[in-house]
Amino acid sequence: MPWRKAAFAGLILAYFLYFNWDGLWAHFGADDMMNMAFYWRMKSVRLAMHLFMPWLGAYRPMAGVYYLSLLHTFGLNPAPFHAVLLTILAGNLYLVYRFARRLGTTILQAGMAALIVAYHAGLSNLYYDTAYIYDVLCFSFYMGAFLCYARVRAQGRLPRAVESALVVGLCLAALNSKEMALTLPVMLLAYELIYHAPVEWSFRWLVGPGRVTLYCGALKLIYLYGKAFGRNAMMQAASYRPELSLRRIFTFEKASMDSLFLLGQTLNWRGVVLVWILLAYLAWRRPRPALRFCWVFVMFTPPPLAVLEGRGAACLYIPLAGWAVFAAVALTGLASAAAQFLSGEPILRRAGFGPLFAALLLIALYAWMKQNAYLKREVALPAMKDVGRQTAVVLDQMRALDPHVKSGTHIAFRNDPFQDWDMLFIAELWFRDHSLQFHILNKTPLPPEELAKMTVFDFREGRIVQLTGGGSPRP
Repeated sequence: MPWRKAAFAGLILAYFLYFNWDGLWAHFGADDMMNMAFYWRMKSVRLAMHLFMPWLGAYRPMAGVYYLSLLHTFGLNPAPFHAVLLTILAGNLYLVYRFARRLGTTILQAGMAALIVAYHAGLSNLYYDTAYIYDVLCFSFYMGAFLCYARVRAQGRLPRAVESALVVGLCLAALNSKEMALTLPVMLLAYELIYHAPVEWSFRWLVGPGRVTLYCGALKLIYLYGKAFGRNAMMQAASYRPELSLRRIFTFEKASMDSLFLLGQTLNWRGVVLVWILLAYLAWRRPRPALRFCWVFVMFTPPPLAVLEGRGAACLYIPLAGWAVFAAVALTGLASAAAQFLSGEPILRRAGFGPLFAALLLIALYAWMKQNAYLKREVALPAMKDVGRQTAVVLDQMRALDPHVKSGTHIAFRNDPFQDWDMLFIAELWFRDHSLQFHILNKTPLPPEELAKMTVFDFREGRIVQLTGGGSPRP
């Protein structure tokens, strides 16, 4: 009934807001200033060009649209950035629901999957750290592309030219958001094989049902070329250089399963193998397409993360969707079997199957919510309050000082409180004038005679002051 769906949707939204509303008051993420400054240095034409030319290897240009549009509208106020992030996250819950329904789950199972994704303490930084906008945007376009394709195929026909272009365009947008989208062609192929298995393999299948997968696969190769050999080839950087080894895969899987199952670093490699075996058994022991597809999803979406070092937590957003659907289907199946057994017991026979089934699900969901609430209170909240703290302090001081400088000025910052180049990024974004030249004296000291020609800002006892040419505070 429509009112039941509306009530279920309202419950999921309330759950989402209960856990995430306080993210509106979080500071900027640790990498936000660097990310934003990177895009601000680009001309708008160049950023737009990068959106449609993946062979150039540009660094995730879709996030530039997010950062620059909000920067030009709201300046360095973090609240609008968090509001947009949470709005996209809330919208993604509908995509999770449609994703589960398209795989053939019930309304209850699809709603439970959305509830799991609405807040997951193992990925807590996803909900308050705007530096993870890459993962959030990638999820939106990734799921959008898959759902557009699956909707057409569920109607028993092939995508028309416009529909194929839409899927490929969304695939490109996902790739422009983050490298996780490299697995999308694999998921489209898996959907074809599981839900629309060909009678025979032939060239006709490749140019028919397989053609959109082929288009996305070709786009993936162009994108990989850009990342390996393009003007801004990401793979040349040490932190983005992939390494395929058993050691790295098991290190990643242990960390990711600890996060996904809320285990707190207790799993070893034997536990990882056991989980793999259990998943395969549950997925393939009966002809259940949803579980089989989710098995492929959770096994083959993580490789872009697994080959890089130190990836996890919020980066698991896309794999989380597959885990959530798998968990929802498995949990309802387990609760149904348990309720069927209990309803046959004399002491519980009068309760009946339905109430027992509902009670078991509610107990499981309550336990899940309670554990998430505990981890939010003990782990996520302290981390949320600490993230970007120093950046927030400096931004508050800049607002209080409200400095003004002439175009073409050289500006130096002395004794800034950052270990890295954060002050440079903050200064560029604060003044937003490409004619200004900035100097961070902690990194590149300058002689007094040069400083005398510059506008100098100094941090004295933790406070920023603007100095005159003689080194005295500005009156």
